[in-house]
Amino acid sequence: MSYGQQSQNPYYQAPAPQQESGYQPAHGYGQANPYAQDQYEMQDYGNQDQYGNQYGHPYGGTQSTQQQQQPQQGAAVLSQAEFLERVTTLRNNIRGLTADIDTISSLHQRTLSSTDGNARAQLNNFVEQTRSRNQAITEEIKALELDVKKTKGPDNTKKPQFESLRTYFKSELDKYHSVERDFEHRYREQIARQYRIVNPDATEDEVQEAAQADWGNEGVFQTALRTNRTAQASSLLGNVRARHNELTQIEHTLAELGELYQRLAEEVIVHEDRIEVAENNAQKTVDNMEQGNEQVKRASDHARRARKLKWWCFFIVCLIILAVALGVGLGICLTGNKCGGGK
Repeated sequence: MSYGQQSQNPYYQAPAPQQESGYQPAHGYGQANPYAQDQYEMQDYGNQDQYGNQYGHPYGGTQSTQQQQQPQQGAAVLSQAEFLERVTTLRNNIRGLTADIDTISSLHQRTLSSTDGNARAQLNNFVEQTRSRNQAITEEIKALELDVKKTKGPDNTKKPQFESLRTYFKSELDKYHSVERDFEHRYREQIARQYRIVNPDATEDEVQEAAQADWGNEGVFQTALRTNRTAQASSLLGNVRARHNELTQIEHTLAELGELYQRLAEEVIVHEDRIEVAENNAQKTVDNMEQGNEQVKRASDHARRARKLKWWCFFIVCLIILAVALGVGLGICLTGNKCGGGK
């Protein structure tokens, strides 16, 4: 990515609010979202401050992603033609994101090279515009993901098209993340250089500490001025404070990108799938109960047969005892010639 070829950037000479940047949303992000009634309720981004304070936690946090809403489930499945139309429109919007990232890179370079307040204001406008664009594209991608999951049949060609679109968007987010990381490093290097000018006797550890310091804190600023109260030192430290403000904005942007990565990775839950799972579980419960009843029946049959066998054994033993007793009695009778009562 080129940071110096500012003249090639169509946005550079006259950066403007979102509606003038060449960005044409799929159905107008400032208007009614086509998914709002069918599948998605967009988050209200208008209540954020300049740097998106709701994303104040470190990069990769989970606060915002946990608050995102799942798609509404009552929408009809898109036809293949409708799906392709929305994919094509989203691809065009992502190309607009590429242009925004190049513009932000150029404005970062311009801000880094001078104290031009106009460049800083333009940078803030483009960062805010790109934030809204990223989040709107993310929500529409999640809506398409829901449609893919609801589309049934062996001839479903939506999934590969959707995966290609999501990969494309992620690659642009990666590019934006790389640009912000690069300029974060450059801003800190500039803070370190200017701090060395103000405090030439500072150790390397002190310089690195200054590069990480909170220059928005008046106490830090005044402490740095104690060792050098010249007009040049005051001006340089003012520039350091300005660089710190840019770093603060970059940190918020990186945090927001972390939120978007996690949002894209979240799995859309289809309510129909939940119902199907519940029905399957209910059927399994019925099957298990039937199997249990069958086991109880077999156990009862075994117990009944065991009782019958026990009685048969008892009768057989009694017959054996009776036969033995009869045999013994007859034997004694015949041996003693006492059976006929003869004398």
